Amino acid sequence: MQTLKTTSVKNPKLINRDPFLVIEDVSKVYPTPTGSYTVLDGVNLTVHEGEFICLIGHSGCGKSTLLNMVAGFNKPTTGEVRLQTKRITQPGPDRMVVFQNYSLLPWMSAFDNIYLGIDSVW
Repeated sequence: MQTLKTTSVKNPKLINRDPFLVIEDVSKVYPTPTGSYTVLDGVNLTVHEGEFICLIGHSGCGKSTLLNMVAGFNKPTTGEVRLQTKRITQPGPDRMVVFQNYSLLPWMSAFDNIYLGIDSVW
């Protein structure tokens, strides 16, 4: 049996230590007939290139709301979301979302569904 010395393992260098994605003081408040409903309040997150991040939480805690802001589908009520120092204000070709539920247009072929998204951007 062979053992490895943990002191000999080196951490790989990251490509770039500048923040890749920054979520800064983000809050999201929705109006309802009974008053305001706060979904997110003061969320901060910095992700560097090469990092793998998971958002975990119960149903309705704001995970999809936050991801929709990263995708550019929703805007925060307060705060900002930046990708490589550029503020995210709308969807763009530099980001992608895989939806949880059915989102193809059933009357179109698979090719036409994909082409629709690509053609809209370019």
